[in-house]
Amino acid sequence: MQAKHTGALWMVVALAIGVVLLLPHGELVQTLAAIPIFGALSALVVDILRQQSQRRQEQQLSESEQRFSLAAGSHMASVAFDKHVAFCEDYVAEVLSALRTLFREGPTQEALDHSDRLLQIKQKYVLWITRDVEARLEPFERALRRIGANDRAERLFPEGEGHMGRMQETYRQFAEVLGTEHMGTEWEGEPITDVAAVSRVVAQLRDILGVEELTRLRAAIVRNALA
Repeated sequence: MQAKHTGALWMVVALAIGVVLLLPHGELVQTLAAIPIFGALSALVVDILRQQSQRRQEQQLSESEQRFSLAAGSHMASVAFDKHVAFCEDYVAEVLSALRTLFREGPTQEALDHSDRLLQIKQKYVLWITRDVEARLEPFERALRRIGANDRAERLFPEGEGHMGRMQETYRQFAEVLGTEHMGTEWEGEPITDVAAVSRVVAQLRDILGVEELTRLRAAIVRNALA
């Protein structure tokens, strides 16, 4: 179709040139006859530029598809994704276990044990998770460590120096871990940030696996198939 369009434009140019040569020589007549030549040549230039742009886009698309196929189909990519799935499943299982402990016991020194197990899970998959992932999970783990360490200190030195400060920090961290979903938007007049919240940790792990994107893609494929 594009070739036919270009051929038609060249035909217009040829006919217009023929008319200019055959018509009597006169400034007005030749000027009027030259108008189609100018229009057709302009259209040809635009058409050539459009074809070049289209070819570049097709080439870029082809290269992108090749890179995607290489990335998605390579053995390393498959292994990496499987490792991410395993890491996320193990990590979420321990996160939810910590949440159950906190609901059952409150801010307890057992939070330290959960923090240690989360660290062990990260060490197990250390080759497969990025520094960015570790950084995003750190606030939750740090909150667990503070809760556990403060409660242990209270058990060892009840009513000792710094007692009130430790208690305030412990319950503040407890509220941060449970998050706004369970504790509301404020704790003792200060906003809860959700930085260390369980719900945020789970959402971040979903992001790592692209669960939301994959689900939307699957839904779109099903809709298109039914349509």
